[in-house]
Amino acid sequence: MDMNSRDRILVADNNPLFREAVARYLRTAGYDVTTSDTGEQAFLVLRDWQHPIGWLYTRAGLPFLIDGWILADEYHDMYSTRPAVIAASENRSSPRGDIILGQPSPVAVLETIRQLVNASHNLPAAESGPGLQRHAA
Repeated sequence: MDMNSRDRILVADNNPLFREAVARYLRTAGYDVTTSDTGEQAFLVLRDWQHPIGWLYTRAGLPFLIDGWILADEYHDMYSTRPAVIAASENRSSPRGDIILGQPSPVAVLETIRQLVNASHNLPAAESGPGLQRHAA
């Protein structure tokens, strides 16, 4: 897989087991992954212009002041047409077209991101797996 800076993925999740499982699956699939356990830390990673982030997975309910919804807003300041992938427990719509996953597994996060990246590279549908669903959990 030919990766470039557009395919660097930020995984922001305060559950260390889930965060590391997602990161491991993504790295095994060939992606460059950066992880964060708080919204504040993830916010700084998003603002690091030396190492740009191309894709965002975040848990909606991160601890402290910056949650996943705020991170998605910050991400959209850079990529207004790219959806963020957000794990949420509550039903909520996304006016920006984010992909809301209700309590996903690490594999579901991997497959969703893989589909988004493949679509951004205009790869055939057969290479990007099953269709994406943009919905509230």
